[in-house]
Amino acid sequence: MTDPSICYFPVENGDTSLIRLSNGLDILIDCNITNDSRDESENSRYDVHSHLLSILKKEKEVPFVDAFILTHPDEDHCRGFNEIFYVGNPSDYSDKNRKEGLIRIDELWFTPRIFSPHEKDMCDSAKIIRKEALRRKQLYQDKKPECNNSGNRLRIIGYSDNPDLKGLGGIITSPGNSIKLINGCTLNDFSFFVHAPFKKDIDSKWGERNDTSVILQARFDIEGEKNAAMAFFGGDSGFEVWEDIVQLSDESTLKWDIFLAPHHCSWSFFNQTPYVKDDKPSNFSVDLLNKRCSSGSVIVASCKPVKDDDDNPPHHAAANQYKKIVGSDNFYVTGEYPTSKKPQPLIFTITKKGPQLKDLSYTQSGNAASAIKTVLKTPHTYG
Repeated sequence: MTDPSICYFPVENGDTSLIRLSNGLDILIDCNITNDSRDESENSRYDVHSHLLSILKKEKEVPFVDAFILTHPDEDHCRGFNEIFYVGNPSDYSDKNRKEGLIRIDELWFTPRIFSPHEKDMCDSAKIIRKEALRRKQLYQDKKPECNNSGNRLRIIGYSDNPDLKGLGGIITSPGNSIKLINGCTLNDFSFFVHAPFKKDIDSKWGERNDTSVILQARFDIEGEKNAAMAFFGGDSGFEVWEDIVQLSDESTLKWDIFLAPHHCSWSFFNQTPYVKDDKPSNFSVDLLNKRCSSGSVIVASCKPVKDDDDNPPHHAAANQYKKIVGSDNFYVTGEYPTSKKPQPLIFTITKKGPQLKDLSYTQSGNAASAIKTVLKTPHTYG
């Protein structure tokens, strides 16, 4: 057993997050991995692929993640997928694939949106994921026993009337439910509570793809303490989706210790109206964060460095709003940590007192012993 952790990789405006559980199970949420990140001379881009290969478990020399969750099929959430992950029959994994360091995905999670007939403008990486999803889906619908093998498993998040999903009820999880079964393992100290996507967004022809994002509350039980730490992952979901979530949810499913800022620190979380037309954050957004966080909570913005300019995302005014809620010391931008010239992963160890941030200053000084900076120094209370 080991301390669970969450790692937020610096991938500029995009998401790549790795959850490692106490039993060693690895869950990767999204990927935005560029080719130049493998260039050792390019210090501003972090080599996520090499990092993963150095820590992931292997089965017969095949590196694998227990689950990969695609929050939604936009390029900044699946860029580099084909260069990083293995797709196809897992028994066909070759020596060439091994030399390329392709990572097997034991269980693939996604929303039904990738099967929607009006989803025609997906990027190449998303199309590859859809093709792999279709391959796996067919195994389930044909009732092939190998659907339960590592490298073939599926979980679909959300509602849908899509007839192509007929017979898949056993692997579809709708909002309002918890998930404790991941890659064939029933967990006793971790779960995901599913908040979204909603059916109206998945099946709507005119629905924004961002609003079909999977939204999850990760719950960690530590040393017998239930929900000792909770973390939110919300993809690129906008204001109206979060408003629906608050109206439909009870307080326990809204609490958080780490909040991944939606859409890479975009203003769209605070107001559905563009900032140039309305520069006031909604009371709803501020209350959602203020009333449900614990003392010492952390907000992470997975984006490039935030500047006082017209960019959105990341949006300077949105960053300031987040800082008002948790304080400047507990607001982290992946593209700025520890420096913008050489960003490194933000790694939080999840403890009974909440998340603790690994201090990566040793990587700058050459000291091999890592220090730990306690983010939540006191037992936390919510509200």
